[in-house]
Amino acid sequence: MRQWLVQDVMTTDVITASGDAPVAELVGLLSEREISAVPIVDDFGVVLGVVSWSDLHEIIEIVQPEHPRRWWRRAVPPRLFWPEGTAAGVMNGPPMTIGADASLTAAARLMHKRAVGRLLVVDADHRLRGIVSRSDLFKVHDRLDAVIRDDVVHHVLIGELRIRPGAVRVGVDDGTVTLTGRTARRTTALAAARMIALIPGVTDIDNQLLSDVDDTAAAGAAGHALRRNYLVLDGGRRSTAAAAV
Repeated sequence: MRQWLVQDVMTTDVITASGDAPVAELVGLLSEREISAVPIVDDFGVVLGVVSWSDLHEIIEIVQPEHPRRWWRRAVPPRLFWPEGTAAGVMNGPPMTIGADASLTAAARLMHKRAVGRLLVVDADHRLRGIVSRSDLFKVHDRLDAVIRDDVVHHVLIGELRIRPGAVRVGVDDGTVTLTGRTARRTTALAAARMIALIPGVTDIDNQLLSDVDDTAAAGAAGHALRRNYLVLDGGRRSTAAAAV
């Protein structure tokens, strides 16, 4: 079962600006589109940096009206002045980026580590492909329970583990998967739980499966025997370690 990646939840319709865009144009862009930041790219779409409202606040001058306010006078709002610079002069760079094929877990960890709320998604040549925010990471939990159940039954139980249809009953409630019924081997029941945990949208698993044969002990013994044989075959140098296994 394929895990969801950044490319599955990112926004691809991203508003950008060029490095030679005037500061006045950036102010208008952020205001009109009601966005907090805009990526700066070159003619080939390669990301150069990001300009946010916090960057502009450092250079915008706010001038209050000189005359005092009176009740009979109309309130005069403050005037804003900004320098004649360009995006290249005020942008922050390099920006936080991530690949489209990164996992959602990797994106979340990077956001937490760098204390940012969004990441620019780029390809191998650092060209902008989209943007992913913290709220995008939660889209995986918007999947309907019926869709999750279909993945469990058809992709894991029948498709991967070849379990007879109807032998395992599946219930999904708000992302929690409940498994009841019986499998031939205990290792199969455990494998089912591990694989189901990878399905996008699954938040918990209640594994109530019974098994005809508990082969977990046999599987563990086989693993120990395999490691012992490996150590013995690794020349006389590992004989002490082999005896301790």
